[in-house]
Parts: sequence; structure tokens; C-alpha cells
Amino acid sequence: MDASLLAALGFLDCIVFQRLSPTEFEVLYKAGNWLDELLPETVGSKIFSFEHNSAYLEDFLIDAENLWLVNKNGRIDSGMWSEQLSNQVIRLEASAVVADKQSYLIVNKLNAKYKQKQETLQIARESLLTADKISAQHDYLHARLEELLSEPERALTANQPVTQALAQTDLGVAIFDADLLLLNSNPALRSIFDDSNIKTNLPPDKLLLELFRNQYPECERIFSTASAWSGEIFWLNPPLQGKWLKLSIQPIKNDAQIVQNWLFSVSDVTQIKYLLKRNEKLTHFDVLTNLPNRQYFWQNLEKKIQQNRPFYLLYLDIKQFKRINEIHGHLIGDEVIRELSIRLNNLVNADDMIAKIGGTEFAVILELKHSHAQISSTDRDYAVTFAEKLIGTSCLPFYLSSGLKCEVGLNVGVAAFPKDSSSAEDLMKYADLAVYAAKKRSISSISFYSKELVDASRKRIEMEDALRNAVQNHEFELYLQPILDLSSGQIIKAEALIRWHHPDGHMVSPDEFIPLSEQTGLIIPIGKWVIKEACAILKRLESQCEPIKLSINLSPRQVGDRQLFEFISDTLIEYQVNPQQLEIELTEGVLIDNYDKVHFLLDEVRKLGISISIDDFGTGYSSLAYLQKLPIDQLKIDRSFVNEINENSQDSDGAIILAVIAMAHNLKLEVIAEGVETELQRDFLKQHNCNIAQGYLFSRPLPFDDFCKLLHKTL
Repeated sequence: MDASLLAALGFLDCIVFQRLSPTEFEVLYKAGNWLDELLPETVGSKIFSFEHNSAYLEDFLIDAENLWLVNKNGRIDSGMWSEQLSNQVIRLEASAVVADKQSYLIVNKLNAKYKQKQETLQIARESLLTADKISAQHDYLHARLEELLSEPERALTANQPVTQALAQTDLGVAIFDADLLLLNSNPALRSIFDDSNIKTNLPPDKLLLELFRNQYPECERIFSTASAWSGEIFWLNPPLQGKWLKLSIQPIKNDAQIVQNWLFSVSDVTQIKYLLKRNEKLTHFDVLTNLPNRQYFWQNLEKKIQQNRPFYLLYLDIKQFKRINEIHGHLIGDEVIRELSIRLNNLVNADDMIAKIGGTEFAVILELKHSHAQISSTDRDYAVTFAEKLIGTSCLPFYLSSGLKCEVGLNVGVAAFPKDSSSAEDLMKYADLAVYAAKKRSISSISFYSKELVDASRKRIEMEDALRNAVQNHEFELYLQPILDLSSGQIIKAEALIRWHHPDGHMVSPDEFIPLSEQTGLIIPIGKWVIKEACAILKRLESQCEPIKLSINLSPRQVGDRQLFEFISDTLIEYQVNPQQLEIELTEGVLIDNYDKVHFLLDEVRKLGISISIDDFGTGYSSLAYLQKLPIDQLKIDRSFVNEINENSQDSDGAIILAVIAMAHNLKLEVIAEGVETELQRDFLKQHNCNIAQGYLFSRPLPFDDFCKLLHKTL
């Protein structure tokens, strides 16, 4: 990589390293003399390993490693950070690059660019454009902290660079316990609130909580549902000058997904706000989208209430947006938000108002067609139709300037004035609660505020608490459903299916608690329990001289867990289980949504000897491409196709099954039919060379002892 190419890429005063292995790097190019002081381990050594001298850089390497492992041409950037050298502060940005199957790390010094921005009003615009990125950076920091703090065995080694980064960062940080009592804070937080012009008797942590509670109706929902949040708060003590603060809040949960701490991150954006006052448009409008901002929207909402005419408040939240930032970067994310704002604005009538009120949130004041005292059923239908149009336009693909195609969605929460409340604060809180309910559904949805919604939310919170207790109190059990060879009638393996014995005596359906555990993150500890219990069962079967294969299901969120492969590998060693006795099942949707992560995971587990099955085949995004590229052993025909086989079936009813069987055999894959309930279905499958099946015809899922009895009968 020569100097002319670096200049063309925008890297001038920089250092270029080539990654030789996960721990070794080679210095290919350096400009200036700041490298020796920044990374003394490179002095006198062309090939070196990082030695924890730059906490921010080494933390970025964790994400860079994911790009390098995929080994496809691409680039991710760290964002700008500061390093204090002996006689200067330098501003740096790191980039991980893959080019022609080679992996590079480039660290670019941006002091001149930083100084130029500081001297112009342009920093105000650019700072606003990156305001949402600050939240993403906070989320990144919180995610890393959560990951490290929930792994006690790694805390002593991995926590050191993060601790250093917190001490050196310009962000004010406060760490609270689960009851919002301060445990620790850093010097930057105390510096932000150490202002002689603003007098207060409260310490920074209590003042921060008070400001948030007073200024945001959502606070109650944030804390009760353990949700992340990001926004701006204003610190004012009249008649003195106040401060604008950017605040991000994130719950830190343990392995059982119980909140252990709350992490608050604060940055002072007063200077930006002061610069914006020179331009009234920038004061009231969002720079990225040119729509009214939260403050301007709130002013108009209160004016609208004073007119005392019924209207709807719609709270819009972009669905699946975090994935776009993670996969494509924040510049692409910004482009999607700009395009979406144009689409939404085109649907809003002249008398309505739309605003961008958060990083991924919009709000609309929807005027009603007819002026009357109360909301009618016709008005509700009008609001539903309007919301459906908003969702419809958001779900259309985004074709971006880079040539990429992205897809998002939209969740809509609706509150009515004066039916639900005559207070701006309550209306915002109720609409926020409604959109929170809509977000729990898998597809873009509309949700109206109601007392039933509040009751459902309360029941959901109770269910979450019960589910957390179930993880801690070992209330789960694995049932085993036999999978048979149709030719011999013998059980050749079994699928492990989780059951929850609630303390009140009833069995909670997996259809009820698995989606909730996926949404809350509890699927991670539950999934680990399933893996451990499955290995324990395999060990028990082996001791009884009945070694059969056991199949377990992996959820989308489990696949995204960075420690999943390591955990599977360690558990197999712990229980001394032959990996060839274990099989993992994934749905087609998981393959498509997390293709790169899945590809890496499946390659690694296959190396161990674990087999791989695709569950519910035919119901998702069926594609020959992934069947050929991924290390897959089996396809499971979804029960919905098997159910079509009955005495009244036409020849065409089994066409899909026949096509799947033929395709799988051509690809050298085994085929399993699930949901077999009749002898007719069994005979049809056997006749057409699908020789492996499971279903109620053979056996329902059974507790371990009952399964062993059945297994003895078939041997």
C-alpha cells in the first residue's frame, strides 16, 4: 500500500499496519514521529503485538477482527478520539481495511482537520449531524462494558483497557446500581457539573437523575422496562446561563439478564447550541433531515392543545435501523434517515406537523378531517389508514448512492387528545408506551394507547420477572422428541425442546415465553442452559450405552452472541461429549439476517464435528445460494407442508415436498419431515425417499426417563 494510494483514500499523516495474525502486526508505513510515543512496543520492532498502551484503539480492534475474519473487501472506521502525549494532544481515527485478501489497520492523525473545524461555524452543523452517532458510540461503549462485566472470568484481563478508557474519556460517566444509587463516576462528569455560574445543592448524580425525570415523560417506562435511551437535557438555574447536555442511558445486565447497573454518559453540547442561536432555522430544525426538532415539536404540541380541538399524536420508531449502522456504517444510516424523512414528509398534509424527535424517532400531530368535541370511530380509521401509509412507504427498499440496497420498517404508537390526556407530557408518554408495545411484534405495527395496553405492559413486565426467576431457579426442563428412520422404525436421534414449569404448577408454552426471551435478551442465558443440559443428557445416554444424536435450536439473538462458539466448545469439553453426537438447528431467517456471522459460526462448529440442520425449511427465504455455500447437513421440511398430505390430497399437494426431497438429495443433504401425524403421511414420505421423520404419530416430546423407556423398546 503506497503513499499515493493512501493519499487517494484520504490518509495523509498516518500509520499503516498489516495484520499478520490475530496477535501480530507489521508496520508498513509511518508519517511523523508520534507512533513511537503512542505505541512504544513498535520501537525497534517491525513486527509487534499490542501491549495495552491505547485503550480506545485496542477496543476498536475487537470489531476490526470481525471484518478481518470475514476477509471480504471492505472498511470500517472507529470515529475520532484523542490521545495525550507528553507534549501534545493528538486527534486520531482508525480504519480497519480488507483489500485483496490482505488485512490492514490504518491510524490517521486528524489534528489539522480538527483545528479547522473548531474555527468555523461548520462545526455546529457537523456536530448536529453526528449527535445521533454520539448515542451509537455510547451504545458501543455500554455494550462492551456489559459484555465484559457479565463475563467474570474475563474481567481481570479485558476490563483493564475499558477502565483506562473511562478514566481518559471526555464523556462524563456515572455508574448506578439497580436501585439508581451511585456506585462510581469519573472526573469528566464532575467537571461538567462544576460550574460557578450555576448553583445547586445536589451532587452531579442526583442532579442528573432529577433533570431526566423532570424533562422526559418516558423515564418511568425506561427504568421499569430496563430500556436504553438517548437524548438532550437542559440544566438551568434562573436567571443564570444554563447548559445543554447530551445524555445516554444504558442498563448493564448480568448473564441472567437482570439489571445490575445503570450506565449514564453525558457530554456538554452547550457551545453547539450557542452557535446555533445565530441561525434560527438551525435552532428549530434538525440539520440531517431539515424537519422540525424535538424542542420545536413540543412547542407546537402545547399550542395545539391550547386550541382544544381533537387530534392524534403519532410516535414513529424506525425498525431494524441498528443493523444498518452496524453492517454499513453511520454514513449509510444517515442517508437512509434522510430518504425516509422525505418519504414521510410527502405523506403529511399541510395542516399536520412532522418532526424528528430522536436518533431514530419521528412524531406527527395528525389533524382530523372534521372538527368535533370527541374522537370518533371514523377518526380512528383515518389515523390507522394514515399510519399504514407511513409504514408502507418505510418498508419500500432504499436504493442508496453507494449502490447498496437497504430495508427498514416503522413502528407507530398513537395517543389521542383529549381522549387519552390533555397534557403534552402525558400524550408523549402514552404514545411512547404505545410504540414500545408495537416494537415487540416481529413486523411493522400500529398500536393505540389504552388501559388494556397498560395492563398488558404490566403483565409483560411480570412475565419478564418470572422468566428471570426461572433462569435462576432452574425451572426449565428439556423434553426429547424422537426422530426415526422410517425404514427400520428405530430412533436415530432426538430434538431437545425446552419446557417451563411455572411455580404455580402450570406449564408455560414455549410459544409464549421464547419470543419474550428473545426480545429481552434472556434467550442468551436460557440458550446456554439448553446447551449445557443437552450435553449433560448426552453424557447420561452414553453412560447407559444409548449414544444417540441430540439436536438443539439456536435463536437469532444467540447467533449474534460473540461468545457462543467458545461456550459450545468449552461445554463439550466440560461434559466430555463427542461433538458428533450434537446437532444445531437454525431457521432460514437466521441465515439471511446474520449471514456473515452464521457463516463463520457454522464453519467453526463443523470443524468440531457438530452437524447442522435447517429448520422449518420452505417457510422463509429459500435460496439455493446459501444451501450450496454454507456447511449444512440436513433440511427439515416444515410441518405446514406435511399437513397438506391427507386423504383428500391432490397430486399437487405434495409437490413442494417432492421438490425439496429431490433438491436436497442432489445437494447430498439429508431430509427430515417434521409434524408427521398420520400413517398416510408416513407412507407418502417413505414412498418418496424421505426416510427420516418426527411427529406425534411416533411420539410427543417426552421427559428424559420416558424417552429412555421408548428408546429401549425400539432397540
